[in-house]
Amino acid sequence: MSKASQRIRITALLTSAVLAVAGNAAEERISGPSQGDTVIIKAREAWEDEAPDTIHFRGDFQLETHDWTVFADQATLYGKLDDPETVVLTGLPALITIRSTTSGESREVTGEADRIVYEKEQNSVLMEGGASLSSNDSVLRSEEIEYRIDDDRINAGGDSGIRIRIDQEKNQ
Repeated sequence: MSKASQRIRITALLTSAVLAVAGNAAEERISGPSQGDTVIIKAREAWEDEAPDTIHFRGDFQLETHDWTVFADQATLYGKLDDPETVVLTGLPALITIRSTTSGESREVTGEADRIVYEKEQNSVLMEGGASLSSNDSVLRSEEIEYRIDDDRINAGGDSGIRIRIDQEKNQ
């Protein structure tokens, strides 16, 4: 298949992409894009890899759902286009925002780093290189941050240590 026909095929798939991921009840922490959620993917270029179920994107990559927003210079999706197992994002920086509602309280978690890896099976986001994770009233900075979405746990480290800022005015 020629690159031009691959790009046309991928573009057609992307226009109607819908993730088939298990949905969540309103009171549960978000565990990925909701079932039936329309996914909008944009990029300047897209092509299939020779390896099966691998699609690359380059140039102003953007992925949007109701609960997720992602921006990157480049992205690679591993697994089915409508249900990827792993998503690797690179950029200066790459950005990810996850919105959720827990016990009636809305929350937005935003991460940025040179490289971001989302793993569906572990439901985690790993940010490497100038990583930053912010939520409502706090910001964590480190060279590497792992955010486990299911239990809202964070692991951080790196040669330069970690830095945490909490805005006390918002906590009162």
